[in-house]
Amino acid sequence: MENDQTLKNAMNEWARVTKDPQMLVTYEVNQKFQVDETLTLKKAEKQGEERATSK
Repeated sequence: MENDQTLKNAMNEWARVTKDPQMLVTYEVNQKFQVDETLTLKKAEKQGEERATSK
């Protein structure tokens, strides 16, 4: 039942965000930043592993 409320809250938040064009742009920029950050961290992690195994 808690999952239903969480989903309902998320849907309500999405509806609120998409009504405001500036808020939607901010959301999209934030999402892109998070994806870029994740990819950068994964790349650094892989490079670190490669360096550790090459020694």
